[in-house]
Amino acid sequence: MFTKQLAVLMVVSQTPFAFADEKQAYTEFDEVLVSATRINEKASDTSQSVAVVNEEKLQELQPNSVASALKYEANIDTTNGPRATSQGVEIRGLSGQQVLQTIDGVRQNANSGHRGTYFMDPELLQSIEVIRGPASSIWGSGAVGGVVAQRTKSADDLLEEGASFGGYLKQGYETNGDRLSTSGAVYGKQDDVDWLINASSFDNNNIKIGDGETLENSAADGNSGIIKLGWQAADNQRLELSTRLSQIDELVPSNPSTSEGTSSPLVRRKTTDKNVTLGYDYQSTDSELVNLKTQVYWNDTQYDEDRITYNQQDSTDYQSVGFSVNNQSRFDSWSLLYGIDAYYDTIDTVRDDSGQEGERVNNLNASSQVLGAFTQANVDLTQSLGLTTALRFDHYENKSDSLGTSASDSAVSPTLGLKWQTTNWLSLSARYDQAFRAPSMEEMYSTGTHFCYYTGFCNTFEINPDLKPETAKNKELQADMNFSQLLGNDELALTLNVFRNDVSDYIEQVFTTTTTSYQNVSDARLTGFELGGNYRYEQTRLSVNYGQTQGKDTDTNEYLSSVPANKVTADLSQGLMQGEVKVGTRFTHVNAQDNLPTDTDEVYSNYTLWDLYASWEPAMGTLSGFRFDLSVDNVTDKQYRQAWQTLYEPGRNIKLAARYQF
Repeated sequence: MFTKQLAVLMVVSQTPFAFADEKQAYTEFDEVLVSATRINEKASDTSQSVAVVNEEKLQELQPNSVASALKYEANIDTTNGPRATSQGVEIRGLSGQQVLQTIDGVRQNANSGHRGTYFMDPELLQSIEVIRGPASSIWGSGAVGGVVAQRTKSADDLLEEGASFGGYLKQGYETNGDRLSTSGAVYGKQDDVDWLINASSFDNNNIKIGDGETLENSAADGNSGIIKLGWQAADNQRLELSTRLSQIDELVPSNPSTSEGTSSPLVRRKTTDKNVTLGYDYQSTDSELVNLKTQVYWNDTQYDEDRITYNQQDSTDYQSVGFSVNNQSRFDSWSLLYGIDAYYDTIDTVRDDSGQEGERVNNLNASSQVLGAFTQANVDLTQSLGLTTALRFDHYENKSDSLGTSASDSAVSPTLGLKWQTTNWLSLSARYDQAFRAPSMEEMYSTGTHFCYYTGFCNTFEINPDLKPETAKNKELQADMNFSQLLGNDELALTLNVFRNDVSDYIEQVFTTTTTSYQNVSDARLTGFELGGNYRYEQTRLSVNYGQTQGKDTDTNEYLSSVPANKVTADLSQGLMQGEVKVGTRFTHVNAQDNLPTDTDEVYSNYTLWDLYASWEPAMGTLSGFRFDLSVDNVTDKQYRQAWQTLYEPGRNIKLAARYQF
């Protein structure tokens, strides 16, 4: 399909149509701004592969997790099964700690075993941005696979022009699991002060997978809230204080990506995630050399667990304290971003062995401190050729207080990129990025019993203070094409990214009969591409994207496990009644995953999903201020399972939402 389109466009480009350049009055596709690159810029200006889910898309999807909001994007998939509270994000075959998560620019470092780490209710978010591919040169450790950057709503996002006060109330319902969700906000701006109070809650029963089968122990309830207070001290100075809280209560297997069993007993888990962030921005009115952004933050994630099978009480407390300072200086033909990041993480665990004396993991009391400095230059070499170069240095130290041992290391992460605007409709990019992930405290210092056999013989953890960081070297080519007025009031955007990511010193959990340890076991090569197209003709919109990733162990030439199957998504929508009504349909086809290691007997079949959605937002009349959303996910109630996942995914789900904004 895209091959034919490209051939047609090459012919069309020779005809007297207009192109998407600065002379054009309306270029909807070129207005997407991103901040995940730490520079507020248009997505079309960066040479990185970026996916953006904006507020309008979040309203249409009505996702119940951050991961599910991203699952239709090329080379982005959900992990950890269908329980929304434990879902994670996989980018180009890398997941977990290999993907960095941020909220309003603040790192989210918490990780512990099989427990969930994405706590934000999407209803509190204004957008989710994803950098596909390594990004350690600006973000440091963890961005081996990419970055998931979440931006919460603000008073400026929600206030109507000229208004000083507003609010909204929203009620949602889903048939699958009888999920009820409620959210609302009040916000305002008086003189130089703006404020926001935004909260949400949900409650769902057990969900059903395709064909109506119930997934036991998948019920959950929770609530989230965020408070923001901003002071515009001057036109060029802003101070903002925000605090955030999320709580989730659930009865799930200790590994929520599986079913209850001997190795995954039921736990009543309460997860509490808290954050306080103070930010200060300053932009000089006299010079382009000073555009300063600073943040100081505190994160606290606590998992309290009642292991009801054994009547044991466990707890895990993960805290982070950190700050970041960066400044952007602009010159005639280039700009320079530079800054410092530092954070201090601690983890304290209690593992109750009542009734299983000597058969549990030992308590872990450990800390990690990281200091990083980076710089990035964007240089206009000519009017059509731009250079991006970046360099970051990080030093980290992990320490186990309980074992009295520590380890430290450092990493250098460079970036080099070129972007060539060949014509006003075609740009080509090439870039090279290095990235790293420092080993976690659990990976280095876990001790005690991992599990016991029926015979009473137990497998124990062994520490590995010499564990090296994972490193990545990514080579990427990108082509962007933009056209407009091909058939009248229309525009077309096409993007192709081709990548090869060589990851060294993979950290994996290694089992023997008697021991479990974390080791640097292999080198991997991940290759693939993303191909995306967006077309708008008046109020008709079509988007198609395709993602493909293949991973191999370069030492054995074996296929890697966990690499997702190839996926294509097509989304067609039509606006009606001057844009008040929108109806659409979406198809997702996932190929069978045949690239399996030789020791894998699993079968991962192909599947096709069909979704429907509609929205109505009256512009005037008695219903002005209301918005109604209806969507039907998995219309055919398909029973399907993602590659490498143990559990089947949810079946048909009808979602309804009504919002009133004043």
